[in-house]
Amino acid sequence: MIEYTATRLTFKRDEIEQLNDGDYIKIHVIQDNATYKMTKREFYQTFYNVVSSKSYKERGSYNYPITPNQALKYLI
Repeated sequence: MIEYTATRLTFKRDEIEQLNDGDYIKIHVIQDNATYKMTKREFYQTFYNVVSSKSYKERGSYNYPITPNQALKYLI
């Protein structure tokens, strides 16, 4: 499992890609005052647009200005 805190919902490629499909990603989002937890597999299924984005591929990070509704099912 990886765990980190970010101002906005942010996905960090270098940390996520080292995980196995069933390993967990736990992100504390300051802007939302909330924590989201999902497996790498769930991340790929739900946020496929992030994985294919230029930002994630080239810069290694993707963040949402406003947390999208599809993230709410991972709220803990």
